[in-house]
Amino acid sequence: MEALEKPYAGLNSSIFFAFMKYDVIIAGAGIVGVSTAYQLLKRSPDLRIVLLEKEVEPAMHQTGHNSGVIHSGIYYKPGSYKAWNCIQGYHMLLEYCKQHKIPYNLIGKLIVATKAHEIPKLDQIYNNGIQNGLQKLQLLNQEQVTEIEDRVSCLKAILIPQSGIVDYKQVVKSLAVEISKFGSQIDTNKKIINVFPKNNELIVRCADKSEYVSDFFINCAGLQSDRIAKMCGIKLNFKIVPFKGNYFKLNDAKKNIVERLIYPVPDPQFPFLGIHYTRMMNGDQTLGPNAVLAFDREAYLNNGFNFKDSMDIINFPGFWKMLAKHWKTGISEYRRNYSKTYFAAKASEMTPGIDSNDLEPAGSGIRAQIIDDHGILVEDFVRIRTQNMIHVCNAPSPAATAGLSIGNQIADWYFEKD
Repeated sequence: MEALEKPYAGLNSSIFFAFMKYDVIIAGAGIVGVSTAYQLLKRSPDLRIVLLEKEVEPAMHQTGHNSGVIHSGIYYKPGSYKAWNCIQGYHMLLEYCKQHKIPYNLIGKLIVATKAHEIPKLDQIYNNGIQNGLQKLQLLNQEQVTEIEDRVSCLKAILIPQSGIVDYKQVVKSLAVEISKFGSQIDTNKKIINVFPKNNELIVRCADKSEYVSDFFINCAGLQSDRIAKMCGIKLNFKIVPFKGNYFKLNDAKKNIVERLIYPVPDPQFPFLGIHYTRMMNGDQTLGPNAVLAFDREAYLNNGFNFKDSMDIINFPGFWKMLAKHWKTGISEYRRNYSKTYFAAKASEMTPGIDSNDLEPAGSGIRAQIIDDHGILVEDFVRIRTQNMIHVCNAPSPAATAGLSIGNQIADWYFEKD
C-alpha cells in the first residue's frame, strides 16, 4: 500500500515544482485525468506532465463514489461517444486489470422489465447492444430468469454476460504508479483558482499561491469542470447541476438475494439508470442510487448545502426549464431519498420480499450532470478544444468504465494540436 500511495503522497511540494515548466497540466486526478496522463505518456514518454488535484488524494469524488460497475455499453445510442468509448474502454480496462493484477469479476447483469409498458424500451436496449457489437446477449422470459436468479420477478429480461465489478480506486492508484514511472506526478491539495496566458505560456495559479507554467492545459475536473472552463475564458451554454444518489447496503440475511447485477429498465427521459443491485468487490450487496438535486457539488452527507453551488442552480434558467418538464419524476426520487420504506418497495418490484429493515446506509455519490440553456439533460460526453486547451465538461457514467478510452481520445486531440 505504501508503494501505491507514494506517487501522490510525497510529491506535492510547490517549492520545487511551482517554477518548473510542464508540457501539459491536467486539472483533476479522477479516472479521466489519470487515464489521460497515462495515455499521453505511453505515446510520448518524454512529456513533462503534472496533475493538479485539489483533494488530499486522487479519486475522491465521482470515481471514488460510484458503484464499481464495469458497464458493457448496451444502453447507449449506437454511434455516440458514450457507446464507442464505453465499449473501447471496457476492453482496455479489462486488459489493464489483467496486466497489473487488479481484481475484477464479470458476474453478468440482468436488465428486468417488471411492467408491460417497459418491454418496448427493453427491446430497444437489446437492439442497441446488438448494434454496439455485444456478443452472447440473451432475451429471457420469467421462467428462464428464475433458472439463474430465483428471487428476481419480471416479465422479460436481458442477460448481459460482459458486465462486472471492479474497485476503481485501485485502478486509479495503479495508474498513478505508472505515471510516476515516466517521471510525472500528481500534486495534491492544489485547488486551481485561475488560469491565464502570459508570454505565450499558460499560468495555472492555485489557492496555496503556487503557480505552474505550461504550454497546454487539460481540464478533467469533473464536478468543477464548467467553472474551470469559464475561468479559462470559455463561453458555455450549459452548467453542471449536481445530482446526488444515496446507496443502501443489504444486511447479512439478504445480501445474497441475487448473484448478478440487477437493473430496472431506465426511464428514457433521463440519463440515470435507476436503483439497482450491485455486488461489491468486498462481498457487500448495495442497492441504489436514486437521483436527487444536490445543493452542494460535494455534499456526500445528507442535507449538505453550499451557498455558491445553490445560487449557481437557482440563477440558471436551464434548471427551471428542466424542472418544469420533469417535476413529477423529481418528487418520486425525493420520496425514495427520504423514505426507506418507499425505496424498499421500489426494489421489491424486482426482488419481492425486501423491506426497510433490510437496508443500511452505504454512502452516496454525486453525478456531475450538464443541463443546457434549454433545460435538456445532456447525455453524451462533451469536450471543448481551443489552441492550447482541452476541456472535458461532461463525462458522466460510464466514464469510469470508459476512462482509458476517453484518455486515449484526449491524447488524439492533444497530438492534433500541431
